[in-house]
Amino acid sequence: MRALVAPAFVVTALGALALVATSCADHPTTATETAAAQPAIAVAVAPVTSATVERTTDLVGSFFANEEVTVASQIEARVVWLGADMGDHVAQGDAIVRFDDADLQAQLREVEARLVRAHDDDERARSLRASGIMSRQEAERMWSDAAVLEAQRDLLKVKLDRTVIRAPLGGGVATRFVSVGEVAQIGRPLFKIVQDDPLKFRTPIPERFASFLHIGQEVRLGVAAYADRRFIGRITRINPAAEEANRSILIEAEVANPEGLMKPGYFGSGEIVYDSAAPALVVPEAALTTFAGLTKLFVVKDGKAEERVVRAGVTVGEHQREIADGVAAGEEVAVTNVDRLENGAPVTVTRAEPVAAAAQ
Repeated sequence: MRALVAPAFVVTALGALALVATSCADHPTTATETAAAQPAIAVAVAPVTSATVERTTDLVGSFFANEEVTVASQIEARVVWLGADMGDHVAQGDAIVRFDDADLQAQLREVEARLVRAHDDDERARSLRASGIMSRQEAERMWSDAAVLEAQRDLLKVKLDRTVIRAPLGGGVATRFVSVGEVAQIGRPLFKIVQDDPLKFRTPIPERFASFLHIGQEVRLGVAAYADRRFIGRITRINPAAEEANRSILIEAEVANPEGLMKPGYFGSGEIVYDSAAPALVVPEAALTTFAGLTKLFVVKDGKAEERVVRAGVTVGEHQREIADGVAAGEEVAVTNVDRLENGAPVTVTRAEPVAAAAQ
């Protein structure tokens, strides 16, 4: 009897174990079910809005004098006085060189004395000719003598005028080539004067910006000597031909320099505004994070954070940033707790205070 009872007991026990195993297989317990559900992260959101921004491109170039002239002697004479030296500023018409004019003054007095007598002779000849006493040829000779002396007088006055050299334009003296006591030959350089207000700024612009260039366009420039200042200029000339070597277009801008801070020859860098009111999409700066060279933000949709890698543009106003690619107008982005978010994270939403999208 015992031999029959023992197998029945074993069968019963095995059946119970199989039932338990079947029950476990029908209702598996996973780590996701046993772990607590991920809590939602509270974030404030702000919409992607439209704004207008300035479009600029960088430029580098050099400053040149608005005008530059080398003053030369027109007569051969000895220098007796100099009115300016390197670094001095002169106004247009200021005397800068005087030559010895003693010989010319003496020649002029002699010619004027002879001319007085020639005029008297001519008057008498006219009277005698009218009375038929003098021949026409003799009267014409006396008139001709007076005319020749008048021409000599006028020539001497021109030479005397050239003994005083005046500045042909206002500006700074860049170089003085002569000293007092030297005899200047005709054509010898005396001074080099540069007009430094305004200055010309020349720079090449890539051909892709050619359609945006126009006369009067604003440029903003800086120089190393005054790193904290910006100097405003306007395009005055655009070269009609592009450089074949680099496919660029040379432009020239006029830059006011009333304080004389910039000098011809300075290197300048800055930007040119080629679109002052370009449409753009902007988000608050707080929405952006940057890591390993990538800029990203989180768009909030259906209660979850969606990570987006974006291409940021210029700063707009004080607290917003242009997004050139990666978002659409009207989408909402997280602006708080962004460092805690990850793609797909659940969120609870509050509305951020609006930020005015001021154009730059």
